Amino acid sequence: MSGRAGPLVPVALRRLLLASAALGLALGGTVVAAPPALAATEDQIDSFRIAYDLQPSGVLQVEETIVWRFGADSGRHGIQRDLVEREPFDDTQDAVYDVTDIRVSSPDPVSTQYSSRTTEDDGGRTELLNVRIGDPDRTISGPTATYVLSYRVTGAVRGSPGYDELFWDAPGFGNPRIEDLQITAAVPGGAQEVSCFVGPPGRQSTTPCPTARKTADGAAFAATDVAQGSGLSFGVKIAPGLVADNRPHLEPDGSELSAGERAGLVGAGVAGLGLLVGSPLVGVLWWRRHGRDQRYEGLAPGTTPYAGQTARVVPNDPDLPIPVAFAPPRIPVAEAGLLLDGQVDARETAATIVDLAVRGALQVHSTSEDDFRVTLVDPDRATAPHEMVLLTDVFGGRPPGATTDLSTRGSMLSAHRAMTTSVINQVTARGWFRKVPSGTATGSAGFGLIAVVAFAAFGLGAWVLWVVLPLLPVLVTYLVIRSKLRRGQRTADGRAVCDQVEGFRTYLATAEADQLRFEEGEDIFSKYLPWAIVFELADRWADLCGQLAAAGRLPDTTPSWYTGNFYGGYFNTAFLTSNLTAAATPAPSTSGSSGTGFGGGSSFGGGGFSGGGGGGGGSSSW
Repeated sequence: MSGRAGPLVPVALRRLLLASAALGLALGGTVVAAPPALAATEDQIDSFRIAYDLQPSGVLQVEETIVWRFGADSGRHGIQRDLVEREPFDDTQDAVYDVTDIRVSSPDPVSTQYSSRTTEDDGGRTELLNVRIGDPDRTISGPTATYVLSYRVTGAVRGSPGYDELFWDAPGFGNPRIEDLQITAAVPGGAQEVSCFVGPPGRQSTTPCPTARKTADGAAFAATDVAQGSGLSFGVKIAPGLVADNRPHLEPDGSELSAGERAGLVGAGVAGLGLLVGSPLVGVLWWRRHGRDQRYEGLAPGTTPYAGQTARVVPNDPDLPIPVAFAPPRIPVAEAGLLLDGQVDARETAATIVDLAVRGALQVHSTSEDDFRVTLVDPDRATAPHEMVLLTDVFGGRPPGATTDLSTRGSMLSAHRAMTTSVINQVTARGWFRKVPSGTATGSAGFGLIAVVAFAAFGLGAWVLWVVLPLLPVLVTYLVIRSKLRRGQRTADGRAVCDQVEGFRTYLATAEADQLRFEEGEDIFSKYLPWAIVFELADRWADLCGQLAAAGRLPDTTPSWYTGNFYGGYFNTAFLTSNLTAAATPAPSTSGSSGTGFGGGSSFGGGGFSGGGGGGGGSSSW
């Protein structure tokens, strides 16, 4: 969905839409069901010290000392350290690390019991060992806790012509802010040369570390104020012949199925084809009787009975045409988003921030792609409970004039969740749903379970396959219906309001520039921009308003609620869309993913960058 608004899109409109995209980036990853361990945005690591000791055998001995400062919210039990066990090496191979001999201790009176499990991502090409430290029946009482974690890694060394090399991402890119990061690396024969890069992962991130020096037995590296989502990648050049296991441990692309697995999957599909026909039919019949919205019989879509009028409530006809509405209903834009699809995701929170700015509660600032700040102007302009909750969380209860930086991915995680809860409570009180939705995006874990069961059946034997296969169609049908039910079932009143929302969406999606209705001097672009964001029509809305500005019907000026000079040569629809829908992927700060991009390159000779080494991972509290 990329495209251009063309030369008719005025500069002011491009600035505003790209600023909205930056807000979407700040919200990215907040809607997917969160992993069990979560690094609260106010958490930080006061000190992260790592000692690497590379043995002549090639085994890397690691000891990490972490001083974790827990955020304001209480009830955390400890921390989780995520260590990379598998990551892509090139287009066809993955690098695999064997992490063993894990030990945990602490000088503080905190629990050091731990459990570990491996999670997968990227279709099996990325694997993380999640080491969860703490007691689920015991919470942390103090503001900080120190944890000492030691383990051994094999497969960490890579070879280059004329030398071997330890090029490692430490401590990964899925951590909260690290105030003080110090690393030592002892290698056989001492370091021949050192390199170090700090910043977010990416080939453009080649900022050298503040400290990178040789020591008697290796090297030392240090950095301070390492931002959330950033990390340090160091390289130590080793004389050849001193390390026995000096090559990456490579396996075929983990996302590819073997020939036997593909054949087995095809066989399962053929065997279950007949069963997959009947179960959905039963599910459809059940849904038509029990799962549909309600509607007032005999009333036009979008209307409810007058006082004293009665109307029978009947199941909704999904094929009933909804008339176009030329103005949105008088409800908050976030409630409209929940009515539409049963979710409050990044779009609703971004739209609410923009709506508050348009109404004078906020001032939005952006001067570059990496800059997005909001300043509190008049909190009394917030009228709905969820808007007040959002402002309180974003600005931490500070007075007007306070400014918050939202340029970091996931920086509004806490505010988004608080707003989601408030919006759900509001629509519940309004009586718009027979079954109130969860407000979060539905996942595909159930369908992944189907694949797991199928492969397990093949592995255990044909008799298990015959037991499991008849259940798969039933499970599929159940998951589909469950997914629909999680979007909520609207009452007749809720259906009427949803009709109004859908009618206005049709208007923004189909109206041409000469058909837009507005008063002379009215800032229609700002007025309907929050709705366009929720409807995923922001690019079209920019194009329409650009045509109006070119025709002289709208002024080509920047509205008062926005300041800055960030704009592109044209409006990139893909930029806005991808950032506002970034909820489909977890934010690095909360998922603990490595984000390293391991490859076969060296950190020397101009090829090094932050995130170019092996290993990595992240950390979080739980």
